[in-house]
Amino acid sequence: MTRNLALVSTAAILSLLGTHASAQQVVLPNFAGPYVGATIGFATHHVDINNRLAGEFKDNETAFTGGGYLGYNWNLGCFLLGIETDFNYLNTSPTGVDIETGPTSLTETTNYNSRLDWFGTLRGRAGYLVMDNWMLYGTGGLAYAKVDHTLTDNCVGCGNSIFNLGPFSQSNKSTKTGWTAGGGTEYLFAPHWLLRAETLYVDLGSETRTYVVVTPAATGRLVAEWDDQFWVGRFGVTYAFGNQ
Repeated sequence: MTRNLALVSTAAILSLLGTHASAQQVVLPNFAGPYVGATIGFATHHVDINNRLAGEFKDNETAFTGGGYLGYNWNLGCFLLGIETDFNYLNTSPTGVDIETGPTSLTETTNYNSRLDWFGTLRGRAGYLVMDNWMLYGTGGLAYAKVDHTLTDNCVGCGNSIFNLGPFSQSNKSTKTGWTAGGGTEYLFAPHWLLRAETLYVDLGSETRTYVVVTPAATGRLVAEWDDQFWVGRFGVTYAFGNQ
């Protein structure tokens, strides 16, 4: 009889301990599966122009950016791997200015303008679930953007010689590619819904352009190298289709 009571008591204690352990176990939300979202924020575009005859010119401009994204996550316990693509509006136009006065007292003003109309990325993501509804992640991959490089000069050559080849303007539009890296955090505030804060650095690399002005009097030639980078800071709202 005493042995049976001991066995029953032991079983009850083990049962209670098991129930308590289960109650203390953290059940992580399922971040896995497809998702879509939208972002708003700001970007600071930096342009560095190297005119091989006149020197180096720099400028920065900050503007609003907004867009959408979609992706897919794979949960690996407390870790996460994913892939994401986004497309964003961005209208920045930093301008470098060179002003020179020549021997004929004419003032030559050269403007180097780099305009961004939009950008997109294709990135991998690696995250860590700090809490059951809070994740930190790093991200990086391919970046691309629509860039318009425009050089204008009011009197080519008049700033450093007796020649004045007249006004000149040339615009070159292209879709440039580069790389991006950054990181952020996501917070699950309701089933299927997440808030996001993210920072990205985008480097579109260098582009070299040759500008030629031909007149009956003379021919002018200028080579300039354009280097574009920008920072993005933004907030987003995500809808995750997986079972949360």
